[in-house]
Amino acid sequence: MKKAVLEARKKSEKKMRYCMFNNCTNTAIKSHVLQKNGILREISDKNHLIQMAPVNPFEMSSKGPLDFKLVGINDVYTFQGFCSTHDSEMFKKIETESTLDFNDKNQQALFCYRGLCQEIRRKEIATEWMLELKSHFPAHFLPLIESLLDGYSDGIKNLNLFKTELEKTINSQNTDSFYFETIKIPKIELCISVPLNIGELEIPNDLDYEKWRREKPTMSTSFINIFPKGNESFAIIGYHKNYPCNWTINLINKLKSEDKNKIFKELSDLVTLRLEFWSMSKSLFDTIPQIKLAEFKFLFMQNSFDHSPKLETKLNLFEHLK
Repeated sequence: MKKAVLEARKKSEKKMRYCMFNNCTNTAIKSHVLQKNGILREISDKNHLIQMAPVNPFEMSSKGPLDFKLVGINDVYTFQGFCSTHDSEMFKKIETESTLDFNDKNQQALFCYRGLCQEIRRKEIATEWMLELKSHFPAHFLPLIESLLDGYSDGIKNLNLFKTELEKTINSQNTDSFYFETIKIPKIELCISVPLNIGELEIPNDLDYEKWRREKPTMSTSFINIFPKGNESFAIIGYHKNYPCNWTINLINKLKSEDKNKIFKELSDLVTLRLEFWSMSKSLFDTIPQIKLAEFKFLFMQNSFDHSPKLETKLNLFEHLK
């Protein structure tokens, strides 16, 4: 079983994949979610950063599903996303210092699009991995496996709707369908670029599970980008105007606070309760007490399947920052 698990994981991670942009059929290369030679390198320590990453499945009982790893700049915060042409040409304006403008609507769309694509690809890989392993699990695990596969399938379908909408925006350079806003916040060497679905989906009593899956409404998907640049950090946040999210609107208002501790508390809740994929500098990671990292892991595991807008915690990983 152990050998099968490790081989399935390696197979899905190494599989050749196609470019994700608008049905391009060229082979995907390793794409950085955020600017490698600017944003990421600026906060790296000897060209390394800390990243959350899945653990060996046989270490989950002691470490949990994810752990902190020191990753080199060439591999940190990457995914097999786009062909070499789209990776270099489509994102050129947000990869080139002279053209970078965090308040430009088209550039905001590119940041959100790249973060969205990495989440879709990660879900695709997780789906393949689970399907490969399905026959190796005992029968009593199968309902859980099926539930996870349903979740991945529904998530990919939902995210692909917004992927298509963002591709229309990028191709036309007309951002009227989306709301984007950039907020300057105090510098913190933390990098986030993800789509988020916030909300509780309950199966009505008069619907069976499969019917509910077919008929349930599209979940609002918001786009959260947070990263340092120079002496500040920036939050680029967006959502489709047809699918507004009150939680996201509230987050935007909270990040505009003049209270640095309140802002950092929001970021702590974000990584603890909402995210699986983020990165930070080793310098920042080393300042967080071990007892808080242990509490983080506990809270993350406890809430990993909860998308309620009401989630909150007393933990603040960054309250020591001055």
